Amino acid sequence: MTKSFYHDGGAEEIYLASTQAGVTTSVALSATQTGFTLTNPFGSGKTLVVLRVNDAFTTAPAGACPLTLTANVNPVATAVVQTTPLTVRNANLGVSGSGVGLAASSVTLPAASVVVRPLGGAVAASSITPPYINDDVNGEICVAPGCALSINSVTTAAVAVLSMVWKEIDEIA
Repeated sequence: MTKSFYHDGGAEEIYLASTQAGVTTSVALSATQTGFTLTNPFGSGKTLVVLRVNDAFTTAPAGACPLTLTANVNPVATAVVQTTPLTVRNANLGVSGSGVGLAASSVTLPAASVVVRPLGGAVAASSITPPYINDDVNGEICVAPGCALSINSVTTAAVAVLSMVWKEIDEIA
């Protein structure tokens, strides 16, 4: 495995993925997700430790659009189907190789996801306030093999550039 460096100065296996333009998030809890989903394939042997979630709105929403992190928390369910994969990069840009984590802007989950963390979001129609969200998750959420983490809208779809940064460690039992 290739190594990359994070701001703490230690050698880590850090990866990132981002949409390359504004994408529309799914509204409500659904098995069909658009926007951004990080997946840890079943049997990967790794735990994905989420470090950061970023959101930059590209258009004003039709209404208030609070965002949440939602998760597929059943590791023995059917695998996540990645309809529109994104490129996963080593955080040490220019270093080749990728980890086990998969990212996509469109997926089908084995079941509806559940809310695990609020992110905030635009508070009114036709407003981009705040213009971006940077959530330093700092390992407070981990994605076990067979599970997934998505950025989801609660009531109104958001159009935004979305990204996540994560560290891959040996599986936590």
